[in-house]
Amino acid sequence: MADSRTAPDATLYRLSMYHCYLGEYIRAGAPARITSRELADELNIKEETVRRDISFVGDIGRPGAGYEPEVLYEALMSFLGLSEEYPIIKIGTAKMLDALQVVFPGERFGVKAVAYFSELPEDVGSVVGGIEVKHLTDLAKIDPALDAHIALVACSPGWVQITLDLLHQAGVDGVLLLTPVIKMRRPEGMNVTQLRMPCDLKSLACRCQTVVGSVGTR
Repeated sequence: MADSRTAPDATLYRLSMYHCYLGEYIRAGAPARITSRELADELNIKEETVRRDISFVGDIGRPGAGYEPEVLYEALMSFLGLSEEYPIIKIGTAKMLDALQVVFPGERFGVKAVAYFSELPEDVGSVVGGIEVKHLTDLAKIDPALDAHIALVACSPGWVQITLDLLHQAGVDGVLLLTPVIKMRRPEGMNVTQLRMPCDLKSLACRCQTVVGSVGTR
């Protein structure tokens, strides 16, 4: 049986990309089969990399014939430990949570928000996407029946460490951190993936400057 623990982090990331792409592909009315070359072209990845990545999942397609999109999608979902509506927790102000509903409608990507928390007392009791917002300090009281082990955190910087600690107490194993903090203490055993927006913007500005400079010297 395929084991995700044997796959490198870069491979796991690309497998999640294939899963997201196939979800959209299927919803748009996918043809009967898709090849590794087509996946590679669509996602700007080398074809041999796609084939090597999918080999971690198991013996799925046939050489030269490609993959059945639904079969590959289900195999990837199982390998990644997901479900059709993987439960996640979202943390941020009510305005932020509402905005996230627009830019990241989780149901399109196989995840479902099951609890919302805000750092602002005035947000408590408000409803976003049919879910009542609770105060961030209630994180430790998350209902275990929700079976939520992943949280998306977009609180203000001053609340990040408190949030991580409370999530750890609640048994949450993984966090996708959107808040731009440079330094934090990761609770033992917790996986934290951070989007470093300011750093990404600065490095992008540098790359653009390099490109402009190169064009100007021709």
